[in-house]
Amino acid sequence: MQEMEKIAEILNQFDPISLEGLINAKLMNRVDSKFIFHLSDLPGILTELNKDYHILEVNGMRVAKYENLYFDTEDHRFYLDHHNNKNHRFKVRIRKYGNTLTTYFEIKERWKNRMIKQRIQIDELRETLNHDELQLINETLEISAPLHAVLLNSYQRITLVSESLKERFTLDYALTFKQGEDEKHIDNVVIAELKQEGLNRQSPAFQLMNQKKIRSFRISKYCIGTVLLFPKEKVKYNSFKFIIQKLNTFKNAV
Repeated sequence: MQEMEKIAEILNQFDPISLEGLINAKLMNRVDSKFIFHLSDLPGILTELNKDYHILEVNGMRVAKYENLYFDTEDHRFYLDHHNNKNHRFKVRIRKYGNTLTTYFEIKERWKNRMIKQRIQIDELRETLNHDELQLINETLEISAPLHAVLLNSYQRITLVSESLKERFTLDYALTFKQGEDEKHIDNVVIAELKQEGLNRQSPAFQLMNQKKIRSFRISKYCIGTVLLFPKEKVKYNSFKFIIQKLNTFKNAV
């Protein structure tokens, strides 16, 4: 049985939760823990989590395509703030949700280990920002440099939801990064993210990652895409050498 067929079969065994049911686990102000593992481990991990989580199902789909268009300054300030492990940093993006075809302009603010997200619904995925988006930027960011579209990232996402613990566990795979005509693919990797109100190491997902010796560490799709797509002389990447090496153990991505 092909890998994707096996995953689809396991996903069908989960109890579904609707988008409306997700409201209790919306978590716009939260703590995140991120993990990375090989795609071949995904079926076993999903099977282990079946009894503790529901799966988000929207319009009959249990796997959704996400598209993120990231914005940054000409000198990659947001990327460098993450690279330099700055306690207070931001990401600015437009995200399109493939299962609902809705699109949002989003600002993610990270203060120490807590993430706060603001967003407004917009009409489409586009490289130009209008008055409402620029106003939110001016209200949120202490920055005068103009922002421009930097790279496009897409992937497939599975969203598991625990109503009792008020947490979500997202699993992203089939990652693609694009900048102009340049395109990179990472096919054999899953980037998982545990989103919680506060860090709870008793979470079934956290416990399973610990049992499988999959440790959490900071990772950003935007930063991975920047390292893959931009010349090394244009952006420094020393802080991300470990994650690139980790990706290369799964597939020759760089």
